Amino acid sequence: MKTSIFLVGDESIVLGCVRRQLAGEDGYQVEARVFSYSEAVERLKCTSGDTVAVIEIERDPEKAYRLAEEIRFKLPDVHLVMTSPRNDPELILRATSVGAEEYLTQPLIDEEVRRVFDAIRKKFSVGTAPARKRGQVIAVTSNKGGAGTTTAATNVAANLAGRDKLICLVDLVLQFGSVTSFLNLDPSYTILDLVKVIRRAGPTFREDFLVKHASGVRVLAEPFRVGDARRITPADIDEILDILALAFDYIVIDTPKVFDDMLTTVLDKADVIFFLTEMDVPSLRSARRAFDLFQTMGVDVGKIRLLLNRYVNNQIMNLETMEKALGMKVFWTLPNNYPVAVAAINQGLPIEACDFRSDIARSYAGLTDAILQSGELPGGTADESAVPPRPGLLERWLNAGELHK
Repeated sequence: MKTSIFLVGDESIVLGCVRRQLAGEDGYQVEARVFSYSEAVERLKCTSGDTVAVIEIERDPEKAYRLAEEIRFKLPDVHLVMTSPRNDPELILRATSVGAEEYLTQPLIDEEVRRVFDAIRKKFSVGTAPARKRGQVIAVTSNKGGAGTTTAATNVAANLAGRDKLICLVDLVLQFGSVTSFLNLDPSYTILDLVKVIRRAGPTFREDFLVKHASGVRVLAEPFRVGDARRITPADIDEILDILALAFDYIVIDTPKVFDDMLTTVLDKADVIFFLTEMDVPSLRSARRAFDLFQTMGVDVGKIRLLLNRYVNNQIMNLETMEKALGMKVFWTLPNNYPVAVAAINQGLPIEACDFRSDIARSYAGLTDAILQSGELPGGTADESAVPPRPGLLERWLNAGELHK
């Protein structure tokens, strides 16, 4: 069955462009004329089947908004698209609040027009198509700044996108996030804009509030202003992650470093928690305290996968002694290759795109393979039989640090 397209507004060049664009596409039936605001509802009542109304805002915005609300109330099965030359967040928020599912900024771009209408057509088949599998949430975290969580999150996301997965990278370091800086992105909208839409219009996925990187990763950016972080609540984050999980295969999160309700919400929501630490005594003491705190917070420590960042093998401290000291297996090691990592950041590129032959690029590729393995990710808490009855030298150092802190 073809999707019926109704154009509402004045007979304009813009609506004519929509007609010409969709007239040549399979699966669409575009009405021959443009309907006025006053006659649109009665004409739409006579339709059956899949229907989309495209409403132009610019000529008479208030009348357009009232019409959209009337259609939403009287004809809930009709899908709404609104269009205008203006591209400011407040206008899009208003359009969303009155029922628009998509918003097209003029001048229209053919690729964007197709994307919008194809997205709506997919919604018509939701009732007959198998339910989409919920995406997996991966939280990348550490208990201290500078551990490399942003580098890890951006590269895990980019590598997954390179395996033909739909990926959303979320920057939840709300005050001083740097994901967009690492990927050299200039977003038009942030997580705060999406929060406003959801509060006004209810749970809805808006891809236009995400910024797309060349790797294919969609990024939900941190707020523009530091003070805006206070306007976002853990409940907002909980709802956003539920929405994103229905649209993406993986949601990768660069988490806040403060142990509070926001972090608890994220870690509870996560299917996998990648905890980054380094192979030195201060880092391991800190990691032990973090794991204890996770248990106090009620976080399922069985979801934690330990990543060793900037790993260099040495005789003083090796993986076996470290695993015994922490009581947890190391899931993956990321080599210490500062020149390549910094070069990638400075160019706004994933490490693989910067130098795919490097050891660190190969390591991220291997980590991606491990993530994509079927079933639950291996790793997690070490088997109790692996922990010796008498603490080793490294564990005694760690315990001594706990006693004297």
